[in-house]
Amino acid sequence: MNPSLLPRFFVIGSVILLLTGVAQVFVRPRQANESVAQKIVNRSTITAVLSVGMGILGLLLGLGVIPMPKL
Repeated sequence: MNPSLLPRFFVIGSVILLLTGVAQVFVRPRQANESVAQKIVNRSTITAVLSVGMGILGLLLGLGVIPMPKL
């Protein structure tokens, strides 16, 4: 992969991760009368939080806020 395309790859991939994580929160299966603890400790919610977190880190890396590691 051409090194000059790497930031664009991170930005596009991160936007996809962010959209997927946000969408996961809205489409996750819900049970009747869920408690707050059940809403937080849910596999779908944890996946959404990880997707959004990785998306934010990748976006910061792609935009140059976090410097690219030197190989």
